[in-house]
Amino acid sequence: METVAVDWTYAISTLIIRFVGIFVVLGILQIVMQVTGRIFTRLDAKDAAKAIPKPEEASLAMTAEQAAAVGMALYLYEKRR
Repeated sequence: METVAVDWTYAISTLIIRFVGIFVVLGILQIVMQVTGRIFTRLDAKDAAKAIPKPEEASLAMTAEQAAAVGMALYLYEKRR
């Protein structure tokens, strides 16, 4: 049986390069995800701003029936606790 010499300098340096490379790729991926998240948040904010009705168009006052329904819902919610 023949013994094989291992070049430990090459083996360790390769492992270190791969280890560092994984974290570099993960860091780049995290940055890309954060940037795309901010882009989508801005797009959603623009869409939401367009969808909100103006105060002149929507009535802000509640009817008596709506107020009674909200009061009953709050009462039942607190009663369950």
